[in-house]
Amino acid sequence: MPYKGMPWIRGDELLRLSDRSAIRVGSSAWFDWLAQADAFCYQLPGATDRMTVRREKRRQTFYWYAYMKNTRKLHNMYVGKTESLTVDRLHAVFDELLEKARAYRQRGVNG
Repeated sequence: MPYKGMPWIRGDELLRLSDRSAIRVGSSAWFDWLAQADAFCYQLPGATDRMTVRREKRRQTFYWYAYMKNTRKLHNMYVGKTESLTVDRLHAVFDELLEKARAYRQRGVNG
């Protein structure tokens, strides 16, 4: 479940909790929405893990970063500029963060 009131992407649709509307990720409406957004949650259908994607200013430019907390460790990763936030990119980042979390847990068990 996303943080209270935070927009949520499940699969390839953005669900805005404030007005219960949906926007397809990658559409022109999606990029219009991203221009005004600060953060959203992303979760694959059927997954229990989720990541939070936040817009952050670095060197006078805005970029998107993803965060996933797992086993009390916060993992993060660069996602890209607004124009690179597609379904495929979000899915790839989600998978990489899950792999980071698995590797961290494995090091904890073996280390």
